[in-house]
Amino acid sequence: MYQLFFDGACEPVNPGGVGAYGFAVYEDDREIHGEGGVVCVGGRQCTNNVAEYTALIKAMEWALSAGAAEVEAYGDSQLVVRQMLGIYQVKAPHLVPLYEKAVELTRRFRKFSIGWVPRERNARADYYSKKAYCDFLKTHPEVRRLYAGRLATEKQVTLLKRLGVEDAECLPRREASRLIERLLSRRG
Repeated sequence: MYQLFFDGACEPVNPGGVGAYGFAVYEDDREIHGEGGVVCVGGRQCTNNVAEYTALIKAMEWALSAGAAEVEAYGDSQLVVRQMLGIYQVKAPHLVPLYEKAVELTRRFRKFSIGWVPRERNARADYYSKKAYCDFLKTHPEVRRLYAGRLATEKQVTLLKRLGVEDAECLPRREASRLIERLLSRRG
């Protein structure tokens, strides 16, 4: 039985940022695989929900390719989990194909379950999505320039790096401000 933890993000703005997915696979409480990638850049249909569904789909595809017959999936997106459970309808037209693909993949397992977890329990999947996003920004300067007004300022990046934060240049400006305040209050 594999446990699939999935997460998605659309940074530095949602919708319309860089949509990235991540997932971590566990067996017997041990991480056996993790990955992330970028699914979309810009546009109204590039959202965190698209990234979340993509993460779930990629995790299930990986599990199937590894020969898994039984999986438990966990995500911190209440929307995706509740839609997959049939509690919520899928109303956004751009999510329908992703939902249908995810449902189709669930049928290929002998046993499939999905549940919601708080963000803290989804840290590895979040790590992979954020890493994919940041790696993409670092290797695509034209995209970085496109979002420059929404990303941490040079001053924020310098201070965060002094405070031990890696990849500070990928943080949205507001998140950088909150992080600086939190880190400085701990020191004071």
